[in-house]
Formats: sequence, structure tokens, C-alpha cells
Amino acid sequence: MAEFEKILFPTDFSESAENASRYAISLAKKYGSKLYVIHVVEPFTYTTDFGLDYSAQYMEMEASAKRLLNEIVASIKKDNLDVEGTVLSGEPFVEIIKYARQAHVDLIVMATHGRTGIEHMLLGSVAEKVVRKSPYPVLTVKKTGQTFTMP
Repeated sequence: MAEFEKILFPTDFSESAENASRYAISLAKKYGSKLYVIHVVEPFTYTTDFGLDYSAQYMEMEASAKRLLNEIVASIKKDNLDVEGTVLSGEPFVEIIKYARQAHVDLIVMATHGRTGIEHMLLGSVAEKVVRKSPYPVLTVKKTGQTFTMP
């Protein structure tokens, strides 16, 4: 039987991520796991292309992410769980996998919700990339009420 001493929960603060957090928290309680909650802020890739400086907006996004992450961590601590929160910067799927390696996690729990439409076709979803490239098991949690209709 698998032991989950360390569980990584990446969040984008969406409703889908909140749903996935219930699974991460439940597993952490069941196994007495340490829970790592992370959020990855994507830097603006077009900043230098147009000579525009988005550093103030980026700093505000990062500050907002830290506030939201601290709220999640404080809420989880109320359940007497060992939890650590971190805000990272970079390409989300890359940073999630890098963090998982550094923390030597046993499981990644994340929502399937991500980009939609043309963005998804061009870039793929973060969850999909993590599932394909992670050396660790990944539990993906569907959005509540999401259904699949057979063709």
C-alpha cells in the first residue's frame, strides 16, 4: 500500500482547485501527511517585446497570490495539519514538477480545470502536462458536475 508522507497541492485559486483541495486535505488527514500548497505566477512573456514594463502589475499579482495562499494555509492549519505554502514564478507545469522533486513528494493532487478553447489546443493544460511529465503519481480531480457525453 502506498504511503503519502508528502502531498503537493498546486492551486490556481479557482473553484475547481478548491474542489481538488478537499481531496488533498482528506488524504493528508488520513495518512498524516505534510501538505505543500503552491501557486505559480506566470511572468509576462511579452514584456520586453513591446518595451513595456509590467513589473508593477506582476508584483501586484504576486502579492495577491501570497495573500490568497496564506488564507488557504491558515484554513488548513485549523485542521491541525502540517502545511507549507509557497508562491513560485515561471511556467506552471515546470515549476510544479521542480517543486515536487525538491520536496520529494509522494503524490500530486490537482484540478483538471485549466485553459480552454484555442489556448488549450495550442498550449495544453497544466494538469495534462504534469500528468505526462511528472515522475510522481498525480491525482487529478474533475470540476464538480463535469460530465462526459459518449459520442
